[in-house]
Amino acid sequence: MMSASDQHLPAYVALSERIAALKAAGICYQCHDLATGELFGDQTVIADNARIRIVLDPNPKSRGHTIVVWKPHQADFSELEPGETAELFVRCTELANAIKRGLGAEKVYLVTMCDGEPNHLHIRLIPRYAGEPIGSKRFVAPRSPIGNAEATATAIRNALPD
Repeated sequence: MMSASDQHLPAYVALSERIAALKAAGICYQCHDLATGELFGDQTVIADNARIRIVLDPNPKSRGHTIVVWKPHQADFSELEPGETAELFVRCTELANAIKRGLGAEKVYLVTMCDGEPNHLHIRLIPRYAGEPIGSKRFVAPRSPIGNAEATATAIRNALPD
């Protein structure tokens, strides 16, 4: 029998398997999801414009764990033009500050690990709250089901600048 904290695992495994199948077929799962909404849907979208979509991670390492997707297909941030880099990282800074203001995070870690083929640039912002371990332990923290997704998204959205 699965514990309450592990009940999200079948959905997480199914999502991981679908992503692996798309990648094995040479299909970028981020581009696929941006076009179809099949993988992540729009229930956890915090902000969306022509070049950047911000969503809550469906299996976060902590409350407010977000994914910033650069919509045009780029494999890595090193491929961006200077103006694109500025746009992306200014938005990440605004988002980190919104997570601090809206959710009370003490620190927000920024990481990008676009590995495997095909790659699609996305950045993860992983909050840390008072009393939680500091440093790289945050990156290996277990994932858990997203809780109060709409309330979390709304708190972040309301703390973003206009």
